Amino acid sequence: MVIIVYILPFTDFSKVFSQFDQINRGRTNFTQLFDDELTSKEVCGLDFCSLYLSVEYQSPYTIVLEGKLLRLAEDTIGYITNDLIWKGVDMLKEVGYIIDSVQLSGFGTETNPYTYHIIMSRAVNSTSVTE
Repeated sequence: MVIIVYILPFTDFSKVFSQFDQINRGRTNFTQLFDDELTSKEVCGLDFCSLYLSVEYQSPYTIVLEGKLLRLAEDTIGYITNDLIWKGVDMLKEVGYIIDSVQLSGFGTETNPYTYHIIMSRAVNSTSVTE
C-alpha cells in the first residue's frame, strides 16, 4: 500500500484566513454590539434606549433595523430626533453594508409612533473597509 501525500504550496495565507474572517463577520451579533456601544444606560444616559434602536432581522448579508422617529433624551423635556438609529447605520456602513430601503410606518401618535425600518445589505463577496 502506497500513500501519496501532496502538500499544496500556499504563497499567500492571508487569502485563506480572510475567508474565515468573512464567516466570523457574518456572525456578528449587532443587537449586542448596539447595546454595548449605543443603547446601554452608561452610553445613552437612559434605561430604555434599546427601545429606540433594534435589529428586526439579521443574516450574514442582510440586516433590518427598526427605530422610532423621535426619542426621549437625558436632561430634555419632550422628544428629540432619534440619532441612535443613524449611528447604528453608520456602524453597519463601516463593515460594508449599504442602505437598500428606508420605510416609515405608524401614525405619529403616542400609541403608534412613526417608526423607521432600514433595510441594508452587503454583497456576498464584500469585505470590510477596515481590513
